[in-house]
Amino acid sequence: RSFSVQAEGVRGAEPLQGVLLCDSMGRGGHGGGAGGAGHSHSEEYPDDTWNLYQHIATAEALNAAAGADARRVFRPFVRRLETDGSLESDGDEELLVKVTFASPCALRRLMVIGGGPPGRHPRRVRVYVDREDLDFQSVDDARAAYETTLPVNAAGEAYVNVHPPSAFTNVTSLAFLFDANHANGDLTVVQYIGMQGDHSHDRREAVNTTYELLCQGHGTKTEGQYSVANAGMFG
Repeated sequence: RSFSVQAEGVRGAEPLQGVLLCDSMGRGGHGGGAGGAGHSHSEEYPDDTWNLYQHIATAEALNAAAGADARRVFRPFVRRLETDGSLESDGDEELLVKVTFASPCALRRLMVIGGGPPGRHPRRVRVYVDREDLDFQSVDDARAAYETTLPVNAAGEAYVNVHPPSAFTNVTSLAFLFDANHANGDLTVVQYIGMQGDHSHDRREAVNTTYELLCQGHGTKTEGQYSVANAGMFG
């Protein structure tokens, strides 16, 4: 069924149109940055299968407020509503969050939860594949593999399926650009980024370069196609 997401209490916020499905599961002036196995590698959260936070080697946030630790927004699904460790943009609305993986991964679903008042929640994300060098000087010339509008997702129930799958298979790094929020203001807050997918046990050097070229060649854009997850989304 179709639905409309309105940023509550945000003056002038435009509703995002999408499809709801039930599922079982500053640029030059910005500062610096603060298919394989299907089992969980977390002893504390053994049921958190398919959650790629377990396979992150490095995480970095550009244009984030001082003291930010980008890795803290990637965590178990059951902890998605925790507010500690949220990333806040510094000076304007843009945040660029980058991760590298210890072994090649395949991203299939993405969940983003904003923090604070609804107006500070991100309104759009652009996802770049295998661009570890990406920064605010180069992002304008880079082509996103996927982009979509985002709802205010305070309850942590909405997610998107990234596509095409070939663009997100056998990747070694991802970058997430949040360049707008629901209030069209200068402060964007990201509380949680959930990545559902698959990983291999190969070393990063074993990535097939053909996939890297395919990833950079795709540019898929969607406008608000969301699904609702339950507690088993990443389990």
